[in-house]
Amino acid sequence: MCIRDRLNLDNPLNKFLKLGIQALDKSREITKDVDYSKSSFKKDGSLLTEFDLKVEEEIFNILSKSDGDIITEEILGRKDNKDYCWYIDPIDGTTSFSRGIPLFGTIIGLTHKKKPIMGLIDIPKLKDRFISVVNFGAEKNGQKIKASTSKVLSESLITYGSPQRFEKEGMLDKLHIIDSLAWDSRGCYDCFGYSLAFSGAVDLVIEVDLNLWETVALESLAKESGAGYAEQSSVNGKKNLIFGSKYLIEESIDIMGGDWSIQ
Repeated sequence: MCIRDRLNLDNPLNKFLKLGIQALDKSREITKDVDYSKSSFKKDGSLLTEFDLKVEEEIFNILSKSDGDIITEEILGRKDNKDYCWYIDPIDGTTSFSRGIPLFGTIIGLTHKKKPIMGLIDIPKLKDRFISVVNFGAEKNGQKIKASTSKVLSESLITYGSPQRFEKEGMLDKLHIIDSLAWDSRGCYDCFGYSLAFSGAVDLVIEVDLNLWETVALESLAKESGAGYAEQSSVNGKKNLIFGSKYLIEESIDIMGGDWSIQ
């Protein structure tokens, strides 16, 4: 039985989950048939398309029906200092989206008194959807999922994002060390790469310089799938993350160095 069916109608999270799913449905409807899009550079060097703004507006309108603040990547938002707060990345992987690479998606997270309690990821082209709710576990397309329990790097498959981002963090040499110790590695990133850890397809994900509209959902999905999860502040004041098999977290953060917090 999927999470949505197990949530009692009187559970306060029931309405939040329904609205979150409606938001993912609308995002998929808008982006699933788009094969490429013109883009422009934002001040931080990332890309923006007309679809980022369109998806953000539609999601904002849906989630505004809930009793929660809303923080989005682009321009919309609502801050009334409520206990609940939505975090929205309308198109995670805009570079992939704009170039016809089908590994983009939408990320939505929900906090209660600043603690992540819900994570939602939809990858339209693959028709994959990941959902987590605090104390209800995590699922992929309605089926319960669990993170890897691999115990040693030498038998583990890891994945990480752009080496350029690690270079900016001064962490590229450390990443190479972990890479050399791992059984094998892949360069899967954005929501597609992150989701691989929650289903146990990869044993460890390492990524740097992420925003709250990404990390809130990832922390919820990690915890509810049984993954270990560690974070530290990035050079830009965002977050560096390591998540996956809980048995690999401490060894990995020892190699990466710095002040990490295991959640």
